[in-house]
Amino acid sequence: MKSTLAYDSRWLRLDNAAKIYPVVATEKNSGVFRVAAQLTDLIDKDILLRAVEDTRDRFPSFFVKLHQGFFWFYYEPNLKPVIIRNESSYICEEMIAHKNNGYLFKFFYYQNRISLEVFHSLSDGTGAFALLKAVVFRYLELAGYPLVNDGSVLSLDDRPSREELEDSYNALFTKKKRNKFLNTTAYRFRGKAFKDKGGIGLIAATIDTVQLKQLSKSYQATVSEFLVALISYSIIQSGNQKQLAKHPIRISVPVNMRRFLYSQSLRNFSLFFNTTLYTEGKNLSFDTVLSMTQNQFRQELTLNRLQDRLNENVQFEKNILVKILPLALKKMIFKIGYSIIGHRPSSISLTNFGEIKLPETMADHVTAFEFNLASGKKPGVAVNTYNNHTKIIFNRCFESTELERVFVKFLVDKGLKIQIDSNHWQ
Repeated sequence: MKSTLAYDSRWLRLDNAAKIYPVVATEKNSGVFRVAAQLTDLIDKDILLRAVEDTRDRFPSFFVKLHQGFFWFYYEPNLKPVIIRNESSYICEEMIAHKNNGYLFKFFYYQNRISLEVFHSLSDGTGAFALLKAVVFRYLELAGYPLVNDGSVLSLDDRPSREELEDSYNALFTKKKRNKFLNTTAYRFRGKAFKDKGGIGLIAATIDTVQLKQLSKSYQATVSEFLVALISYSIIQSGNQKQLAKHPIRISVPVNMRRFLYSQSLRNFSLFFNTTLYTEGKNLSFDTVLSMTQNQFRQELTLNRLQDRLNENVQFEKNILVKILPLALKKMIFKIGYSIIGHRPSSISLTNFGEIKLPETMADHVTAFEFNLASGKKPGVAVNTYNNHTKIIFNRCFESTELERVFVKFLVDKGLKIQIDSNHWQ
């Protein structure tokens, strides 16, 4: 049974997580991330454009343009044509709407790869991958391949539901007493920046998923716990020891809240928690780092703790002083606050999207997926799994690759076979 379109088609509010991005996005801190699919055949630009346009009615929260209201930004439908671009060596650049027909997403093609870049005010990884999969499915149909959708790709025959378009933060906000989350300044990466300020260095490690799971299990850890601990351990081995003695390693870990609270939203619905490791100048063993990391996963990854974080975020938005301030003043205050504390609480972020599933007839034509985070003042690591291969992609804005070298060497020393790819920005 088809659902009816349940939102005001004339405009759409930004969700709770989205509101900060239009204010703080800059050339160096774009707030853009990328998802991509590698196909078996070369991409036809004209067919790709048709496929993207065919998803317009199914994904209305993407096909919008941003406007400034008196109190907040808001979205209106964007009826201009989408621009399809040949991929360049720059990824996750600042999303300049007037150069993109007003859109806050971009589609690229390169050889047999289709890439989608999304400004984070539109959606998180879940929504972006849903759109990408729908576009690839439609592309393959238009290319003449017979496909059967088993439900793992959103059908273009359906209309978007109220749940897909909701702001789940506000919908699932509760007024219970909330705990405070205070974070001191974290260890920061410092190194020789790329001469070209728009450059982002990318190194991708592709690993057999079964081997990675077996290695994690041998440490009695989940894959996410293991990878976060290994990042912390690699920072200890490769970082500035004087700074490590003064500041904790704090890894920001996004959590897909749809796993904990019922939501079908295709907009943002993720929250961050941090793992914090005080080394105090000690060369901690990997086992010690993992034990400390696991304890924090168990403390933070609970429904009560995550609900507290959700409530804290929404409560700020609902504060009467914040609500009545004109947008011009909000922008000024948010920019000052973000410039002072925006990057201080964490050293690096690690996002594990998990496994990507496709219909069997579609999977025959898709060889790999990629997930890339923008790299502003701190590096990022993005992980996804598809077809028994886990891809771990490091992004950075400086020349040094020492972190990646230590990380990969640890896994190789444990017997894992790893394929390394790079955009050779360094």
